[in-house]
Amino acid sequence: MRRASNIDLQFLITLIYLLLLFSVCSAYSDLDVLLKLKSSMIGPNGSGLKDWESSSSPSAHCTFSGVSCNEDSRVITLNVSFLPLYGTILPEIGLLNKLVNLTLSNVNLTGTLPLEMANLTSLKVFNISHNVFKGNFPGQIVLGMTELETLDAYDNNFTGPLPVEIASLKYLKHLSFGGNYFNGEIPESYSKIQGLEYLGLNGNGINGKVPAFLSRLKNLRELYIGYYNTFYGGIPLEFGELSELRVLDMASCNISGKIPASLGSLKHLHSLFLQVNRLTGHIPHELSGLISLHTLDLSFNSVTGEIPESFSALRNLSLINLFKNNLNGTISTFIGDLPNLYMFQISENNFTLELPQNLGRNGKLRILDVTSNHLTGMIPRDLCKGGKLQWLILMNNFFSGPIPEELGGCKSLIKIRAMNNSLNGAIPTGIFNLPSLEMIELDNNLLSGELPEKMSGGSLTQLKIANNKITGKIPSAIINLPNLSILSLENNRFNSGIPEEIFNLKLISRINASNNNISCEIPSSISSCSSLTSVDFSGNSLYGEIPKGISNLRNLNILNFSRNKLTGPIPDEIRFMTSLTTLDLSYNDFNGTVPVGGQFLVFNQTSFAGNPNLCLQSNVTCHQQSGHNYTTSFGTTKFMITVIALVTALLLMIE
Repeated sequence: MRRASNIDLQFLITLIYLLLLFSVCSAYSDLDVLLKLKSSMIGPNGSGLKDWESSSSPSAHCTFSGVSCNEDSRVITLNVSFLPLYGTILPEIGLLNKLVNLTLSNVNLTGTLPLEMANLTSLKVFNISHNVFKGNFPGQIVLGMTELETLDAYDNNFTGPLPVEIASLKYLKHLSFGGNYFNGEIPESYSKIQGLEYLGLNGNGINGKVPAFLSRLKNLRELYIGYYNTFYGGIPLEFGELSELRVLDMASCNISGKIPASLGSLKHLHSLFLQVNRLTGHIPHELSGLISLHTLDLSFNSVTGEIPESFSALRNLSLINLFKNNLNGTISTFIGDLPNLYMFQISENNFTLELPQNLGRNGKLRILDVTSNHLTGMIPRDLCKGGKLQWLILMNNFFSGPIPEELGGCKSLIKIRAMNNSLNGAIPTGIFNLPSLEMIELDNNLLSGELPEKMSGGSLTQLKIANNKITGKIPSAIINLPNLSILSLENNRFNSGIPEEIFNLKLISRINASNNNISCEIPSSISSCSSLTSVDFSGNSLYGEIPKGISNLRNLNILNFSRNKLTGPIPDEIRFMTSLTTLDLSYNDFNGTVPVGGQFLVFNQTSFAGNPNLCLQSNVTCHQQSGHNYTTSFGTTKFMITVIALVTALLLMIE
């Protein structure tokens, strides 16, 4: 009772103050007020409201953008949104006391809310979302807003406790304080707002136990209390009593314990977000009672057990995110039978055996991610039956058999990531011609065959097929992949040469073709490929010299030509390649002397080991050996001349 008396007294004092203010400022017309507001709402770097101009007409302001009036030319709607204003709100806004809708959203307003807003007693919509307001939210300003239905202060910089005065708004349906810096606990008095349909307190610093009293809000349809809030304890069993609930979002708010079976009573719930918490235990089979559910996200928890077979009744499911848990068992065929499923992500669990072969037959599958499980068998053939598959992520499993040819015709594909499996056979030719495909990662499989002579994947940025058994030559058609930046071909069985066209790609940064059977000279075009940051051609049979102009590669960090048959001197110009941090020219047939100075100061002798005809400047023995060879040669010649002279003299004496 004392708390209520204090609120009434505060309201009375505020009302008296506003009446005095109104009596002083009654000479202000709504036109005057709007022009004054414009002067403050447009900051030094702001702009907008260009049609808000002074006029002699008493109703001119009613034609201002974002403004509407009643029959008395009083402003009833002020809706200014998505403008770069960067200003503040003046106290004079309280003079617009006929306002029904005040919407100032996405206009970068700053400062605090003036207490004079308490005079806006006709408001039904109060929306100041997506601004930069700061300080405590002045709860007393809403005490006179007895008709208020929507209060949206989402995405500002409000601090302090949640205002308890909100509980007096008996007609309030929509309350959003999300995306601020409120702290403390959720006031229990909020449970008295019986007409509330939307409650958004997400993205703050709220703490305490998850409030079971919110279950008293029987008309609640959407509840958002996750993200950056740090509750303790679990999901209240009582939340199963929110029979009108459509959305329950408690993601990333530190809740623990088991998922209550009582949630299965929420027949209207269509979205359940519980990801990034500390939930444990099995997924309750009672959740099969969520007959309206289309979005289920339990990712980043410690949930165990299997996906309940009873979930086959959830025919509206379209998104299932269960990744990063401790789930096990098999993926039942009912998953493939779900008619609306478009996203299925179960990575980093312990699922076993095969994916259901009917997966994708609903024609709606877009994203499939089963990374890091223990899945076996073949890749289902119908994953792209509807032509909508975008992400196919199968890496770190035990899939075997060929990549389905059907994927070569899947024009919607953006990513294929299937490395670290046991896939075999040739890569379907069509994959290299898909218009939207950006990434091919098939490293560490048993793939064989040759790459196609025709490629036209204009969106492809990464082609990674290392550690397979692919043969044939590297096709020059790679030039038709204009956005390619990473080419990883190492540890295969490529032969023949390196097509010079590769180095005409404008965006190529990393090329690795090491440990193949490539035999050719290094194309001279490499010196003009300025985008390169890493080149590794080690472990092949390259011959000839390092092309001139190699120092043009100003961005090159890694250059590895080791274990080839390269000859000639090491280019002195490498000294100017200041970005080069790793150089390996070991085990070739280079000759001459290793240059000194510049970037050569970065490299040690291992960079040049295994070149028998190469002399290091620091190798004294190398230089002594050269001198010894000259001395020995000169001594031998001198000796031979002496012998010849003696023999000649003896012959003359005999005669």
